Amino acid sequence: MEPETAQYLAKSLTVLGMAANAIAEGWVVSSAFKAIGRNPKLEETMFSKVIISVALVESTAIYSLVAFFLL
Repeated sequence: MEPETAQYLAKSLTVLGMAANAIAEGWVVSSAFKAIGRNPKLEETMFSKVIISVALVESTAIYSLVAFFLL
């Protein structure tokens, strides 16, 4: 395999990782809204936990973005 081909393959895998992170973020928020819909009293405690969870998922996307530009 030529180096340029390997670079394109690696970049496409990082883009796939970023897409998976976008899906994961949507899943986290969707699950939080479902939980709040079932028990509205959880809204105050769930908000901070959801923000932290989304930030953790987003950090993985940022790592993928950095890897994309380093390749």
